[in-house]
Amino acid sequence: MKPRQISAFIAVLFISFIGLVYVYNYRLTQSIRFDAHPVTDELIKNNESLRSKDTINILIIDGGGIRGLIPLYIIQHIEEQTGKPIDELFDIFSGVSTGAIIATGLNTPPAPIKNNFPENASLQSQSEKIIDIYKNESKYVFSVPWYHKLLTANGFFSPRFSGDRLRDTMEKHYTEKLNFTDLKNYVIIPSLNIHTGQLQLFKNRGEAVKNLPTDTLYQLVTAAASAETLFPPVDFVTTGRDIHQRYYADAGIYANNPTSIVLREITRELPGKNYYVLILGAGTSPLITMETNYRSLKNWGRINWVQDLISNVQRSMDDQQLYTLEIAQSLSPKGKINYNYLNVELINPYVDPFDYKASKKLKVLADRLLKENKTEVDQVISTLKENG
Repeated sequence: MKPRQISAFIAVLFISFIGLVYVYNYRLTQSIRFDAHPVTDELIKNNESLRSKDTINILIIDGGGIRGLIPLYIIQHIEEQTGKPIDELFDIFSGVSTGAIIATGLNTPPAPIKNNFPENASLQSQSEKIIDIYKNESKYVFSVPWYHKLLTANGFFSPRFSGDRLRDTMEKHYTEKLNFTDLKNYVIIPSLNIHTGQLQLFKNRGEAVKNLPTDTLYQLVTAAASAETLFPPVDFVTTGRDIHQRYYADAGIYANNPTSIVLREITRELPGKNYYVLILGAGTSPLITMETNYRSLKNWGRINWVQDLISNVQRSMDDQQLYTLEIAQSLSPKGKINYNYLNVELINPYVDPFDYKASKKLKVLADRLLKENKTEVDQVISTLKENG
């Protein structure tokens, strides 16, 4: 074959590949669509049982992918030390992304989650069941065929992972029949309305239930966990005269730690109470600058600094929530607002949010968190026992 023919052949291959990339990313990309169904009045439950309580216990769980195992192991430790399941220790649950999965999973009624657990699965706590789900399903959710990686440039042109796999996993373990309003406690799940750019709080109690796009739990959790660039946003399709856009995605880029947002809602809905907030982080990523000497650092441009961008945003989000809590605590009567924040630096070992092989490393990090924060963990246990 002559050089000119070789060049022409390579050009044809290149153009064909570019065409294939375009078709795959802009014509064959997946979408996640559910039918929107308004929630009827008879399904709405109120929070009257909380109005008689002096202290409202609130559990907040950060986002972080597979690293959600860290707060799950902490929850398991709290249950062991108090002798009670977590859904009996807290009145209100909230979480973003993986935290939304955990917050809802901890509050499911006794039998609706379908699993291939051993015969003694009925003896497992909800936290143990969710830990098993994370270990068993993460590979399926966070892996894709080789051609998807190639044609999307590993998520540069289209979502990195399959929305179908996330949706199927949520449906498998929550079932089609389980409703958001069926959950045991008051659960508030933040999700980002992509169409408006505003945060929407999915609430399973009170009149706010009427604002839900659906009451089907697995569909709402899929929307709340569909992280931008990783999964496609969820489209809740409306029909008839009520046609409007309802595109939802993970709220992590808006509020990976939703503490101040949730606390504001609770103080409005249940004023005049004492409020105890426990925030469980899913690990804080180290900064590259931590191990970079100044001689190298002084020459950094955009391509270098951008590496720490996401980590810095996460750290800033967590710090801002703690600052808000400290201000609220200082301006309130003594004992009105109390909180604990438990988190760990992801150093030795570091775990990527999508590393489905890292369950043992995450257990090591959770044990380190418990050891390094023993005094504060003991305080959490004591506070929960005292609050009853």
